[in-house]
Amino acid sequence: MTMTMGSFAPWALGVLLVSVRVGVLFIAALPFSGIPVPAVPRFILIVTLAAGLVGAPATPIVGHDPVSLGASVFHEVIVGAAIAAGLFAAFSAFQFAGRLLDFQIGFGIAGLVDLATRNNAPLLGTLLSMLATIFFFSLDGHLALLRLLSLSLAKFPPGAGISALDLRALIAQFGTSFSFGMILVAPVVLCLFLVDIGLAFMSRTLPQMNVFVMSLALKSLLGLAMLAISIPFAGGVVHRIFAALFEGWSRVFG
Repeated sequence: MTMTMGSFAPWALGVLLVSVRVGVLFIAALPFSGIPVPAVPRFILIVTLAAGLVGAPATPIVGHDPVSLGASVFHEVIVGAAIAAGLFAAFSAFQFAGRLLDFQIGFGIAGLVDLATRNNAPLLGTLLSMLATIFFFSLDGHLALLRLLSLSLAKFPPGAGISALDLRALIAQFGTSFSFGMILVAPVVLCLFLVDIGLAFMSRTLPQMNVFVMSLALKSLLGLAMLAISIPFAGGVVHRIFAALFEGWSRVFG
């Protein structure tokens, strides 16, 4: 199909608007926001992906006045943020589980430097986030994300408005993420709770023993051992987390 100057301008405008949608997703959503990619390759990837999603030259439903263009850009930011929020809700289950374990084991006083945010990141939270990224790509989550971007363009074309966006379904995803995070590490938390009870009895019967110092090594050893044992059996919970993500996307974007 030959592209003329009359059709190139609407197509370029459509690519620009879709680039905003894809850019918000890549900047704000895990696991993409945690990957340190230079700005220029990231920009090229976003524009190339947007051009592929827009496809053949088409006339977007956008006015050429500044107010209409600004409203269209704002709508694209909202749609991209809605997609990113779904990913954030799924990965927050793993981050919540990791932070809970860090607090229970005693790793809360330690941390890693997150290269993406330059902030301290929890040890086990970082580990579980990395495992979540592996699970996401192994379950073809990136392909589901590309299909979702294509479906979002069909339901919310550039400049068409976002009145049909179901934000209630999006908010509901965050409620389930914390439940899944608790289920994910429930065996480890239960084991550490029993250890705390045993140490409490020991401190009452042997007051001369420094139970606090002994508990740090004991809880670290048992916590990491239980985590290593429970991870191979957590596949069902992981599937439920990402199944809830894909189901939430289907409710939000139809």
